[in-house]
Amino acid sequence: MLKDKEIAIIILTPAAKKIALKLKKVASSLDIYSPKKLKDKNDQFCYFDSFKTTVNDIFNKYDGLVFIMALGIVVRIIAPLLNSKKTDPAVITIDDSGQNVISTLSGHLGGANQLTAEIADILESNPVITTATDCSNQPAFDLLAQKLNCKIEPFKRLKKANGALLFGKEVHIYTDYKINIKETEKLKKHSLNHVNNEIKDDVFEVIISNQQYELKENQLHLIPRNITIGIGCRKNTSFLDIKSALNSILIENNLSQKSIKKLATIDLKRNEKGILKLAEENGWPLEIIERKKIREIEDSLKIKKSDFVKKTIGVAAAAAPAAILASNNGKLIVDKQKYPGITLAVFEEEVKDE
Repeated sequence: MLKDKEIAIIILTPAAKKIALKLKKVASSLDIYSPKKLKDKNDQFCYFDSFKTTVNDIFNKYDGLVFIMALGIVVRIIAPLLNSKKTDPAVITIDDSGQNVISTLSGHLGGANQLTAEIADILESNPVITTATDCSNQPAFDLLAQKLNCKIEPFKRLKKANGALLFGKEVHIYTDYKINIKETEKLKKHSLNHVNNEIKDDVFEVIISNQQYELKENQLHLIPRNITIGIGCRKNTSFLDIKSALNSILIENNLSQKSIKKLATIDLKRNEKGILKLAEENGWPLEIIERKKIREIEDSLKIKKSDFVKKTIGVAAAAAPAAILASNNGKLIVDKQKYPGITLAVFEEEVKDE
């Protein structure tokens, strides 16, 4: 995480500077923010006059902030900036002596706990992680959701799910994905066809699936973003028609819209306004697949093909190959579904907790 994410280090003293430089030797992409009084012509730091103003400016520009100073200073400076555990960056505090690396904010979703462990290993320091599930060696569902790239629904019930683990309540996990879960007397894993429709006061349930569910009060839904929608359409097909077709295919296959990871279409449709608007409105990436790439593999694909389509655009199918080529390991779960002037296909990627 230290090398892969955008991380800033903020220092105030010469002792902190030595620690920052040690970390930068490991991860050269780190940005170091320092007061001007420590300026050295050999250093490539970001220098500031005002500590408070600088933190305000950069707080939401990085994946993580590493403060090398007293914890009390950090708490006071970041307190007015906190918004939500879903969006706040990871915050780490290291004391000036480098003895303790403290996970301060966004331990799970922000990755502060993982970052703390990495930095402590580099500095040969003591990692201080105080999130309850980590201290009790229980699997936190927000961390599991992060690993699996899942949307948490409803988010307000996350605390209740983690609390069920901490207070020894029975927790049942329902999924058909290949997820390694260490079962115990209180933590059980089941297939989706065993999802309970009854509310039990002494049991909390977590469903991990891209399917639609009407949740009960004792259920949490982790929705993996693992669906790619391949789209083909006639020229100038309206946005509303494409949106309606998408809603239809999701309903017909009981898929949650929140499971959509991206859209895919062929190069011929790269400027199709309806497709572009659908992607933009929902914040979905749109991957453009060149037809020459489809031609290279289409003979080997066991999908619906059309001689007419091949004569018209040069390939025997568009939506399904686009979805396949835009995705990672998994399977095509819906091949060439036709709607008026529109063709859709659905590819489901594998979900693993590697």
